[in-house]
Amino acid sequence: MDRNSQLTASRRTLESLQDRRSGARRINAIVDVDESQIDEAQIETAARRGSSLAGRIVAIKDMIDVAGMPTRCGSDLGSDTPQTEDAEVVASLRRAGAIVGVKTATHEFAYGPTGDVTNRGPVLNPHDKTRMSGGSSAGSAALLGEGSVELALGTDTGGSGRTPAAFCGVYGLRPTSNSLSVDGVFPLAKSLDTVSPMARDAVGLSDLWAALTGEAIDVTVRSADLTIAELEGGQWSSLQSEVAEAVVTVRARLSELGHRLTRSELPETAQTIELYNLVQGAEAAAVHSENTADRPQLFQPEVRSRLESAREIAGWQYVNALEALISLREHSDDVFGDADILLCATSPVTAPLVGARSGFAAGRTSAREVALHHTIPFSVLGLPAVNIPVWSAGRPLPAGVQLVARAGAESHLLALAQALGDLRHVS
Repeated sequence: MDRNSQLTASRRTLESLQDRRSGARRINAIVDVDESQIDEAQIETAARRGSSLAGRIVAIKDMIDVAGMPTRCGSDLGSDTPQTEDAEVVASLRRAGAIVGVKTATHEFAYGPTGDVTNRGPVLNPHDKTRMSGGSSAGSAALLGEGSVELALGTDTGGSGRTPAAFCGVYGLRPTSNSLSVDGVFPLAKSLDTVSPMARDAVGLSDLWAALTGEAIDVTVRSADLTIAELEGGQWSSLQSEVAEAVVTVRARLSELGHRLTRSELPETAQTIELYNLVQGAEAAAVHSENTADRPQLFQPEVRSRLESAREIAGWQYVNALEALISLREHSDDVFGDADILLCATSPVTAPLVGARSGFAAGRTSAREVALHHTIPFSVLGLPAVNIPVWSAGRPLPAGVQLVARAGAESHLLALAQALGDLRHVS
């Protein structure tokens, strides 16, 4: 995108964010806009940087510190005091010339995958306001899907970036564990937390990654002869029809690009979900131990209930689970076998109704199952994974398909995402 196009896009974004009647406001995606950080002069100055992000607005999930703005974490327990420093990832974006100053809504303290539990009400799906946005990076995904911004940051602990990306029809990357700094990011579970770049298109996702890491995308992967294994068996094969169609679409496109397609199982699936529940639960309970003891009434009831349950995890259970998680990560290459990339649905269903907690499609019985059980395994393994949005012709909602690479191979995923092209309204 050239400088003039960047300026035009950013000015339109600013106008939309300033409009209190905008679609972004109606879906409850925005928490705060600091117009002093995204005014015309700021945009013009930043655009002179000359990078792919120069002068472009990047929305930031309200778990991530932005200097001059509060970090409220979707909770009445959040602070109204403006932060004095940027999170490290935000500082990287500023150095690249990006404009920040837009905070997006989050499921309270990022402790939920549905996006409909915040102190300001549910974040709605931009394509159907009766549907959930997914969480916890609900506002970032919904704002991207609504179209007011092209770029955003979320977080991804067990699927918090990929799941809302799938429900809202955008791109979301969970990077390799510990590849991006989480300094200045309010924690959910330190052993699992990552920052999640999110974008309306695959090129924008690559632009964010390059600004955050300095890593150029290896476009030769587009024509490389990769082996891609589609996961099957158990939960991986039980999909809503719209989602199954989306997986077939991506598989066919990858085959057209010259890649070898095989099928595989993931025997570690059940173990990773069990380990995640113990490690994430214990670490979240530790983060909030003081407030759950002293001010429990200030939490949203569903989040408070989850924290109270997590407090029951014994120390020995946590230690054993963490050791097992570390061991799985040390041997994460084993899950690929002879494959280079794994392929599966991001969620087995499209976006459920706001507030739904049971009775889902594809035989799934809980919100946690539809929102996290296809994403958790790769969080535990510490692997990079990207949601590819697919919107089949005649279908009312997008579906999400996930590509997973070996640790450190984000450039492979991002190049593949670009090679796949736009999969909106495919037949």
